[in-house]
Amino acid sequence: MTKSYSDILREREAILGTFEALFKARGMGDLHGRVFGAILLSVNEMTQDEISMFTGYSVPAVSSALDELVRVGLVNRHKRQDSRKYYYSSKADLDEIMRTVLRTLHDDYVQVVLDQLSAARAGARSDDGPQLREHMENIQNYERELKNLENYLKRLLEVPLEEQ
Repeated sequence: MTKSYSDILREREAILGTFEALFKARGMGDLHGRVFGAILLSVNEMTQDEISMFTGYSVPAVSSALDELVRVGLVNRHKRQDSRKYYYSSKADLDEIMRTVLRTLHDDYVQVVLDQLSAARAGARSDDGPQLREHMENIQNYERELKNLENYLKRLLEVPLEEQ
């Protein structure tokens, strides 16, 4: 089945959104994640203008984000002999980035909520009536679903990387 242009745009937005969330979780802005994602999705090196068009951010905003990404070593910048523009690329390991996303999801969200649910369950008394029993059932159901997610994340992290 051939994908429509709108399907491709939706997929691109979903991928860029993933990078936005990852960078935001690591203390950088959405802009940094979107710019980095654009560079990783591109087959060729990109100029600031191209990144601006791809991400929808202004050239000055993209320029600022690129300076920071170059400074932290995630993006490479160089000039070509035939041009006055800078060209940007990244040699970042996408497999490792996605593994980091999965670890972050587990450590910063799933595990935190599981710990809170466990504490709530331990602190509840069983003699507080039907309303509490219903609440406890909800906690146990939520805990079960989160443990399923946790197991799924662990299985994903166990998948061996392909040799390059």
